[in-house]
Amino acid sequence: MLSELLTGFATMLSSPEAMLWCLIGVTLGTIIGALPGLGPITGMALLLPLTFKMDQLSSLILLMSIYLGSMYGGRISSILINVPGDGGAIVTTFDGYPLARKGKAGYALTLSAIASFVGGVFGFAGMVFLTTILARYALMFGPTEYFSLILFTLIVACGLTQKNPLKPIIATLLGLLLSTIGTDMVTGEERLTFGFVELWDGMNIAVIGIGLFGISEVLFRLEEKVTTRGMKTDIKFSSLFPKVSEVVSNTGSMIRGSIIGFIVGVLPGPGGLLSTFLSYTVEKKLSKKPEEFGKGAPAGLSGPEASNNASVGGALIPTFALGIPGSASAAILMGGLLMVGLQPGPLLFENSSTIVWASFAGFFIANVLLLVLNVAFVPAFAFLIQKIELFLVPFIAAFCFIGVYMINYSFFDIWLMIIFGLLGYFFRKTNFPLAPFFFAFILGPMLEDNLRKAILTATGDLTVFFKSPISLFFLIATAIVLVLPHIRKNKTEIDSSSKNM
Repeated sequence: MLSELLTGFATMLSSPEAMLWCLIGVTLGTIIGALPGLGPITGMALLLPLTFKMDQLSSLILLMSIYLGSMYGGRISSILINVPGDGGAIVTTFDGYPLARKGKAGYALTLSAIASFVGGVFGFAGMVFLTTILARYALMFGPTEYFSLILFTLIVACGLTQKNPLKPIIATLLGLLLSTIGTDMVTGEERLTFGFVELWDGMNIAVIGIGLFGISEVLFRLEEKVTTRGMKTDIKFSSLFPKVSEVVSNTGSMIRGSIIGFIVGVLPGPGGLLSTFLSYTVEKKLSKKPEEFGKGAPAGLSGPEASNNASVGGALIPTFALGIPGSASAAILMGGLLMVGLQPGPLLFENSSTIVWASFAGFFIANVLLLVLNVAFVPAFAFLIQKIELFLVPFIAAFCFIGVYMINYSFFDIWLMIIFGLLGYFFRKTNFPLAPFFFAFILGPMLEDNLRKAILTATGDLTVFFKSPISLFFLIATAIVLVLPHIRKNKTEIDSSSKNM
């Protein structure tokens, strides 16, 4: 295995054309990822025609580099202007943008770039050493296991251990309700579409995310007359990069995020989006200062960013080994493989092992190039955010409107974005958390889909959720999360009453 990997590196380094396409791919991917609403799926689909007349290795390297680059790039607009570049970068806004508001935009960009690199390297190592093994275990997750996993994620995301859990619960239930809009996946009937044809396929996640976070930010800034003059804009070179001790202190969150992202990435379906939410909730639960999350906690940035990029390597494992895409982006990549005459599956490593191992080497090289490029441009990004302060509100608004329109070229999506922007503004003014709402909106269809599949497969037998060890584990964990706050509350009341006595 190691000898074939070394041969792959030799093949890559001896091919100037493949190296050039790797550099082009990471650059274009970073730009595409930074533009709201595009993301890896759109970027790879738009540039897929470029691969038609390229050799197999160069075309594969280009698509993989765009995939990785867009994962890196999505964090840029999330941190600087609170507008997520794609779904995987939504969690980055939670603590990345507050850090920028504190004058730590360069720090946040550099820390997230390092975390992304750690996650990417972890994904690379997993691809090399665990492709065949983890691809088998991924098949152990059926509808029953997925339902329990998603239910656990939603309950944890509610933050029931907070002093006032009612608002997160309301936000979660509202998100689940709105996620049902569209055509019923089993019966084919319309649900809550109110006669709008555009709602038959549901509401686009990117549209809703840009509205909730981007437009609400515009409204909030207009009301409060917030500009970057309110930021601490010290751009001394030393302030742009985290200290070695600060990076080391976040090593744990990066490793945990990488593990979560890689494992979730291997599971066909969820992709990086679910992994970032899982990583964020895990870091918040493990933190000694959970109240800092949402206000600029470094662990809330580094963990999800590592998770987001580790999921890429995980998603490529079932794609290469089994021909089962681990994510929607991996499905586009698999389409590219087929178009250049490479058949994903067990025989791929036998028939085209040289190209596969060279692409693995290219994956690592792309990560190194992305780290260098992203860190090198941190001063430029930090300087830019300081200089465009007078135009920041119209700039964010223009970014939002253009990004949403480019998704489906639909004015209906723009109206949806405005509506959810108003909803996000209302949430922020009334202290309703946006994260649980968006968690539920994104995971709601997956929750319902797997629930109904599990029940249909078991012919209505609800005990099926307790027969699977994996499903049972997550259900027990969910119950513990639900009961734990009440136990703590009762213990606190007993302790206080005993002291009074």
